[in-house]
Amino acid sequence: MDSIDYQILKLLKNDGRMSHESIAKQVNLSRPAVRSRIISLERSGVISGYSTLIDYDALGFNIQVFVYIKVSKMNYSKILDDISSACPEKVLIDEHYRISGEWCLLIKVMCHSQKDITEFVDQISTIDCVIATNTVFIFKS
Repeated sequence: MDSIDYQILKLLKNDGRMSHESIAKQVNLSRPAVRSRIISLERSGVISGYSTLIDYDALGFNIQVFVYIKVSKMNYSKILDDISSACPEKVLIDEHYRISGEWCLLIKVMCHSQKDITEFVDQISTIDCVIATNTVFIFKS
């Protein structure tokens, strides 16, 4: 990996559908050279796929929060299953992390209303091993 590979990755991170021609112009290489580098990055596993960015606001998921969760015992897979089961239909879990420090888990949740997030947090609180939650509203991401 050299600085050009890192530039290519940064461009693809911002726009996974960017053409090889556009990338070539920005990194001062030929289109075939960029294509070759991208293929090499894919084969080596550095690029493992391409994804679609969804505008959740356009879907009505205009409230986004982080929910910190403290548990008495850690079985990450089971807790995530329990949280997913407690998740109302109008609430979408976008990301989840096992973290260190005072809190055990961090999940990013999107929903349509404060009522939805309140219902979700209330449901999480009924899970046996959940000791506490802390919800932080996201103003801008």
